[in-house]
Amino acid sequence: MASNDNFMVRMNDEINEKGIVILDNVRKMPAYGEPFASPHYTIGINHRGNVCTEYEGKLMTFEQHNIAIVYPNRTLNVHSSSDDYQATLIIVSEKLYNKLSILNASSGRFWHEKEPHFSLTPSQYADVLTLVEALRIATNLSPQSQGDMVLPQLHVLLQTINIYRIQNEGRSDSAHGHISSRFYDAIVKHYQQHHDVEFYASLFCLSTKYFSAAIKRETGHSANYWIQQHVTITAKTLLRTEEQYSLLQISERLGFPDLASFSRYFKRETGVSPSEYRKGKM
Repeated sequence: MASNDNFMVRMNDEINEKGIVILDNVRKMPAYGEPFASPHYTIGINHRGNVCTEYEGKLMTFEQHNIAIVYPNRTLNVHSSSDDYQATLIIVSEKLYNKLSILNASSGRFWHEKEPHFSLTPSQYADVLTLVEALRIATNLSPQSQGDMVLPQLHVLLQTINIYRIQNEGRSDSAHGHISSRFYDAIVKHYQQHHDVEFYASLFCLSTKYFSAAIKRETGHSANYWIQQHVTITAKTLLRTEEQYSLLQISERLGFPDLASFSRYFKRETGVSPSEYRKGKM
């Protein structure tokens, strides 16, 4: 157990330092046989074999040419795997993931948190491997060049994964009555002016009660949760990456009436003030 703990500490240090780590030829999942909640954003690509896992209490099998996206702090418990199991894991740090959110790379979050994996066709699988190789090249560049290359490559990979999921599951804006997929787009478009569930319900010509129940049913979380998540992640990213903006400018950009309101909101959601977070105290 101690050796496994030491490995995870070393791995976390590497991920936090580099921002992204690509693990090839994975034969066993991290913390194999034990419940495990990673603090990182993870993309898993299954090349062959299968692994039986429990995700947030739900049993599922990860099979050949399946791809999975697991968001931070979601609990996995790997029960068994075939002898020929082999996968690639792309592990992204919280800091880099927060930057991705600004690029709207989490547009498929509702689907992936509820059902983290889906199957790729052979041609889609080949395309994904090509994009992973491009990402690998970007991560191997000099530190000065990585910043300009890694984020765009990762963004393209994630957008492609989301497009393939839409195609394979036959989703459209109205498919199966999925309000949640359009709800996220609405949050991205309107969050600077509207943080209230009532506004988003009105966009869909639904009562607040019905809209809230639909989002809860489809995603497992309330509509208010998703609004707060987007605002908080965007605030974190701006505080850490846009140092030219004052706290007041950031609060205005996020749609708060004044700095005091933003500070109260941010501390309630994160446990620290915006200034403390900007100084790296979280």
